[in-house]
Amino acid sequence: MVDGTWNAPPEHYVIPPAHAGDGAGYGLVPPRAMRALMAGARVAGLVMAGGMARRMGGGDKPLLRLGDMTCLDRILTRLRPCCAALAISANGDPARFAAHGLPVLADRVAGVGPLAGVLAGLEWAAGQGCDVLVTVPGDTPFIPAGLVPRLLPAPSFAISGGQRHSLVAAWPVGCRTLLARQLGSITPDTRREMTRVRTLADALAARGVDFTVPPDGPDPFMNINTPADYALARRHARG
Repeated sequence: MVDGTWNAPPEHYVIPPAHAGDGAGYGLVPPRAMRALMAGARVAGLVMAGGMARRMGGGDKPLLRLGDMTCLDRILTRLRPCCAALAISANGDPARFAAHGLPVLADRVAGVGPLAGVLAGLEWAAGQGCDVLVTVPGDTPFIPAGLVPRLLPAPSFAISGGQRHSLVAAWPVGCRTLLARQLGSITPDTRREMTRVRTLADALAARGVDFTVPPDGPDPFMNINTPADYALARRHARG
């Protein structure tokens, strides 16, 4: 890896058919040897807190309380033992997260959804000397304690109950150049595809990591999207 880009031999370059011939080099995949090296990587964690929470009436879902802790508290408790650095991805006034004492990263690219936060996180993680960025949505308060080691080596994403969770993922920090190229090549015809988190994961040939859903719940990657979800999460938090 040199200057933040993958330097795999040509036989390891893969361009998915949907993007073949676009001339952008889109779809560069790290070789198997690089994956092995990532197993001992220095990891940064990023909580994605940029959602608008429209179905919840607005506000910051990561700051919703579940018992004596917020969603954000619960996520950070899981990530902190496994991460060399932690940050929050959010726009607006960073002071609302001041109590956590963490960097708050604003999007630098507008109108591209959560991938803007991923890119900002990758750039920040590179400055921290980290090799891998693990992202977690800020409204998933029940992530398992073993999430980070299970996701290594990067690139990878979580699966539970047959559902793919594209933002619960481990990203090689070196893919930031590829992501910047992806976002920089958006056209009106390709916007939907190029702003999908899954598009980046597929370009990197990310592997899915299956997590068990306990029979008595909750799903480890349950999102709080509605007031009903919040009521259910409070019940689960009470045990």
